[in-house]
Amino acid sequence: MQNAGDLAALVAAFFFATGVCAGVYVLIRLARMISEGTRLLADIRAQSDTVFERVQTAVDRANQQLDATSSVTAGMDELNEGMSQLTDQVSALAGLGRAISAGPAGRLGAFVYGVRHAVAIRRDGTGRPGRTVELDHGDQLTAISGGRRLPARSGGHR
Repeated sequence: MQNAGDLAALVAAFFFATGVCAGVYVLIRLARMISEGTRLLADIRAQSDTVFERVQTAVDRANQQLDATSSVTAGMDELNEGMSQLTDQVSALAGLGRAISAGPAGRLGAFVYGVRHAVAIRRDGTGRPGRTVELDHGDQLTAISGGRRLPARSGGHR
């Protein structure tokens, strides 16, 4: 028969074996979880490398755009300088034009223009050069412009 000490040793051995089995199970699960975590970390590292490459490409494109923008800005500065010079020259010419038109030569030119315009009106009956007037049936004046016939005012001479 068994004594109480042997029974206690048997119960202890049973609990120890059960604990070792549970420990081995936990260690196997832990090993699987660690290997899964390692694989996941490797995948994340590979994906992050891809993401970093894409980010670097985007930064390179942005730098190219900034370089193009800086060249356009330099061109705009040159254009602004040219426009400033042109404005100065036009202002100088405008002052010269005012001085000429205020003098006797300007008045004479305006008088000659007015006389030529009045003669043109008298000659063809219109104030617009390049238009002809002809007499149709029924004494109605018709202006011919670009191949089209436009009805003009009917009646006497101007």
